[in-house]
Amino acid sequence: MTDADINNSGAIKLVFVTTVDEARELAKKDIKKNMPFLLLRSEIAPVVYNTDSAFENKYSVYYYEDGCTGPDYRLTEEYNFVILDHLQKTYGKEWMRKIRTDVVGYKKWRSEK
Repeated sequence: MTDADINNSGAIKLVFVTTVDEARELAKKDIKKNMPFLLLRSEIAPVVYNTDSAFENKYSVYYYEDGCTGPDYRLTEEYNFVILDHLQKTYGKEWMRKIRTDVVGYKKWRSEK
């Protein structure tokens, strides 16, 4: 994935939206472009695990770290909910054992499924 791809993604444009419907639409567009992201939010330094790239390659999704700031938390959750629904629809439940549990909204999404 190039910098231009990332810069044109819904994950980046999320900071410019104000409603959950807009956030969900950005996620749907990223899925259609085969560029879905799972958004993370950490402290000062981004966290990367050795298993991240294997998960990304196997499930055709990319982790994206917003750092300690980023789009409104609720909008980030809604974006991720669409991507998580897509993963479940496409891959069943097998990916759930391998996903990073610090994906914004993942625990909430899983508790509702």
